[in-house]
Amino acid sequence: MNKLVERRLEFLKMEGLGFSLCEIVKHLSKKYRKTERSIYYDAETRKTWQPLFSQLYDLDKARLIVMNRYDTIYREASFMFKQGDPRHKPQALKIMLDTTKNTVDLLGLTSFNEQEQTASRLFENARVERELEKLLGPVLKVKRT
Repeated sequence: MNKLVERRLEFLKMEGLGFSLCEIVKHLSKKYRKTERSIYYDAETRKTWQPLFSQLYDLDKARLIVMNRYDTIYREASFMFKQGDPRHKPQALKIMLDTTKNTVDLLGLTSFNEQEQTASRLFENARVERELEKLLGPVLKVKRT
């Protein structure tokens, strides 16, 4: 059973590193001396076992895990910005900005900002319409008669 868990964890790690399914299958089938079909089976049934490994069955726990990952990415980018080569500073800032945006999305703050902006636009539109009525009201009455 430990080999199965080890194999599946390595599957997730390799996938996270960007390896294709074909590469993962070849590597793991050789390493664990399993048929390629059994590795493909792991890929097909991952909906049942991956949440157990990544703790995604509990959304609050999953959010905390993702937040920790974003925090790590941001810290690494910040360190790269402060200590790194000046040519890499724009890249570090881009990573920091993207991480911040992703954090805002994860926390649901984007929808709050959008709602606030929409309400502000509606309020502004209503104000403009009232001003136009005041200015154009007499003109519209003359044209109607």
